[in-house]
Amino acid sequence: MKNSYLLKLAVASATLLAAAHTVVAQNIWLAEPGTLVVTPSHTSQSFDTFYAGTAKMALPADITQRTDSLHFEFGLKPGLALDAAIGYTQVKFSPPGASFKRSGRDDSQLGLTYTLQQEREGAPAITFRLGAIIAGNYSVPTSVPPINPGDGASGLEASFAAGKSFGEGFAVYSELGYRSRNHGVPDDIFGSVGLSKRFGAMAVNVGYRRTQGLSGGDIGGPGFGTSFGFPGVKEITQFAEGGISYTDHGGRSYQFVVAQKIGTVRNTGAATVYNFSISLPFKF
Repeated sequence: MKNSYLLKLAVASATLLAAAHTVVAQNIWLAEPGTLVVTPSHTSQSFDTFYAGTAKMALPADITQRTDSLHFEFGLKPGLALDAAIGYTQVKFSPPGASFKRSGRDDSQLGLTYTLQQEREGAPAITFRLGAIIAGNYSVPTSVPPINPGDGASGLEASFAAGKSFGEGFAVYSELGYRSRNHGVPDDIFGSVGLSKRFGAMAVNVGYRRTQGLSGGDIGGPGFGTSFGFPGVKEITQFAEGGISYTDHGGRSYQFVVAQKIGTVRNTGAATVYNFSISLPFKF
């Protein structure tokens, strides 16, 4: 159990981005029954290049977003855990001669994860998570500039996750899910895959994450600003991410992550994301 817990914290260092609605490590190696893991997190991201559809556009200034959040996970019984997240987010854009800002409570999450298969020799851990998304109270723009803190929509998501530890402190993990929200926001397929290596109390990660909108138009395309606005566009994002973590003798884990948008993206900014978090376990 101790090795699984250390592995969980190691993998978590690459998955605690505010942009992600689920935390992959928590979805695979669940908290022990009666254990509450509280994770305060700060995320900062910025970009000065934006994609309207797939057309690359330079911005006159950086768009920056900062999010402070709390993630909770509680082990209800073996193979079953409850998770929740809440936070506050702010977006700023200050081109020459103007200043724009939007802020408010970030989208919240509530989920339940069930272990379909425990990890064992020759077989990975496999879990299923069903979660709810509750829209934040920030304002959502219907016209330029595109500084929406989020899509301002509520809904449901479901995902399968799998992970396997190997000798020498290696582990691989993955997730594949589907997300559906209201207010005309297109449904998403989302997924991630990564590799973690533990060196005693230290761990490093590399990973890839993608979100694929299944419908919607383009920014500036036919119908934009009349039949649909920013939340209704088809968004495609891809991130390469890497992280490092340290777990102390009390089981507290300190994590730092950097993620960069890569490859073909659509209706989104070419953001670089930085995240710092601390996971604090409490046994009841």
